[in-house]
Amino acid sequence: MKTDSKSRRILVINPNTARETAELMEVQCRQIAFPGTHVDATYIKATDTFSSYKVFSYVDLAICTVESIKIAWKARNDYDGIIVAGFSDVGIDAMKEMLDIPVLGIAEASYHVAALLGHRFAVLTGTSKWTPPKHDYVKSLGVESKAVSFRSYSEWDEDDSHESLRAKLIDVSKKAIAEDGAEVIILGGGPLVGFGKEIEKDLGIPVIDPTLAAFKMMEGFIDQGYCQSKIGRWSPPLDTLGDEAGAIPYNRKWLDL
Repeated sequence: MKTDSKSRRILVINPNTARETAELMEVQCRQIAFPGTHVDATYIKATDTFSSYKVFSYVDLAICTVESIKIAWKARNDYDGIIVAGFSDVGIDAMKEMLDIPVLGIAEASYHVAALLGHRFAVLTGTSKWTPPKHDYVKSLGVESKAVSFRSYSEWDEDDSHESLRAKLIDVSKKAIAEDGAEVIILGGGPLVGFGKEIEKDLGIPVIDPTLAAFKMMEGFIDQGYCQSKIGRWSPPLDTLGDEAGAIPYNRKWLDL
């Protein structure tokens, strides 16, 4: 285990209004953190007009994206790296474009880790509704050939006890192994943080806990001084568009609201 005292300040953003999930993420990350790593987890504060304890729809996704971007922007000078701990990688490209510190989404991190640990991986999701965008995402990340299946474990049944949910995850995982040929399982949701090592013992194959995988990857990025490339795709956003004579100014003061 690493024993140096290098300082690493990491913010984990739960991109919805579930405070309990953010608190669980913080506890789980602290348990595996290197000495010298400070981790905080935060979430979107609910208002009289909006709350979403998970990202259930594209409408939620749009709102949570804006609110998550605001959180990241305000925290940019207080942390060495930011993790977006929602499996839709909410607002990830905007944050990488805006910030000069490394930003990681838990989905992108887990997909790449899983691709290194087995020939094919299966993703467990809370609802089959999110299979199409997840399939599109693995394609955009270049790991589509590694993704053998996307399987729903609950269809948003929020009444499960810990043991009941654990049993469902194991059951669906075994089907993915036997029927789909999965060699690695990804737990496709931030609220599932902590279940990875639990069910890995029953399955006998690697089970990726996306939040924790991204967290350990971020520690390595910070230690090695890595940040997303700031040319091309994630170059800083323009302040004006056009030449000096016909420039169109942008106003982004909403970021500080």
